[in-house]
Amino acid sequence: MQLLRLYVERFNRRDWDGVRELASADARLRVADCFAGRLADSPYFLEYERPIISWRMALGTVDGETVVVILRDDASGATPFSVIRLDVVGSRIVRITDYIKSAWILEAAGSVTVEQA
Repeated sequence: MQLLRLYVERFNRRDWDGVRELASADARLRVADCFAGRLADSPYFLEYERPIISWRMALGTVDGETVVVILRDDASGATPFSVIRLDVVGSRIVRITDYIKSAWILEAAGSVTVEQA
């Protein structure tokens, strides 16, 4: 859980080198409907660097699974927008599955909770 919190903290600071340090050298990335391959070969962080909406991340659960929740900042406050699933082996992230292009996943979920920072 500490590794996931560190991922969230570094992502929110836009510390891309720090996020990369948490991942294994051959970590796999899948952005649903967009990309599948090695994290090192992806333009992953560029997409978050040029946001269309104001966002931040937090830990949470979706249907009982611990995930990173992407929160959209709007007039009503921080609203869950999408999720990222991280697979961890030992002290390294080995797989990232980002559903940023599939926001419907949260609509289909039975329960969504977000940890308060």
